[in-house]
This record gives sequence, structure tokens and C-alpha cells, in this order.
Amino acid sequence: MRGMRRFWNWKTALNSGLYRGIPFAAASWQKEASEMAAGAVMQFLLFAALAGATGALAERLRFHQPRWRAALVLMACVPVAVHLLEWMVHETLNPGGRRAGILVSWLQSALSMGTQWLMMRRGLFLAGERGHPYWRDFLLLPGVVLEIWRRLRER
Repeated sequence: MRGMRRFWNWKTALNSGLYRGIPFAAASWQKEASEMAAGAVMQFLLFAALAGATGALAERLRFHQPRWRAALVLMACVPVAVHLLEWMVHETLNPGGRRAGILVSWLQSALSMGTQWLMMRRGLFLAGERGHPYWRDFLLLPGVVLEIWRRLRER
């Protein structure tokens, strides 16, 4: 199990599955309920699987130097690869509302990978020995968000 942590982050898998499935369903609200649910479930499962791996990558790159290279990989290369795979899965399985849902998903990726990277640099949502219990990550989250907000305002 210890070696698995290098390639899987269960916290980002769970978080991503939850916050991807719900907006995907909302983006396809005009479809039939069964199509909307199928798209949301597919999105949850797909992103829970993908985010475990990309979360582990973000965890490993959180202190990589130069930072611009880590940012490029996490905020450009990862979303391109993930969304090409997402499109292929949705085209193959054909759930309803995929075009609107994938646009929403793409926008989420642009924000989430950068945010995830910043949070991990501050010790949140790490799945390895350096990580906190999952519930504690959420207790510490407001303070970290305020710290990041203050630093952005100072620039």
C-alpha cells in the first residue's frame, strides 16, 4: 500500500468525483433524468479514477523547481490529456449532455489543478505520511484559502 500512495491520492479522487459529477448533471439539466444521471455517474467514476492519479502527480510536484514547469505540467498538460480521455469515454458511452458538461469540466480543471497544487504546497489533501486526516484538511482549509487570498492581493 505504501508504494501505491506514490501513484494514487484517494482524497483528490473522492473530492474530484463529487465536484465533477454534480456540475456535469447541472449542465445537462434539459435532458431526460436518466441521461442526466448517466452522465453524472459516468463523470463521477471517470474523475474519481483520473483524479487519484493526477492528485498523486500534484502531490509529487508540489515543491518542484522551477515552479513554472510544475505549473505548466499541472495546469496545461494534465488537463489536455485528461479531457481528451474524458471526451473519448463520453463519445464511446454516449451519455446525454456531454458537450455542455465537458465544457464545464474543462473550466473546472483549469482552476482545480492550480488550486490543488497550492493547497498541497501548504500540506492539505496529501495522502501520504505527511498528510492530515481527511476531516482535518477541511478544518484547515479556510485558513489556507485566506492565506492564499492575502498573498494574491499583495502582488
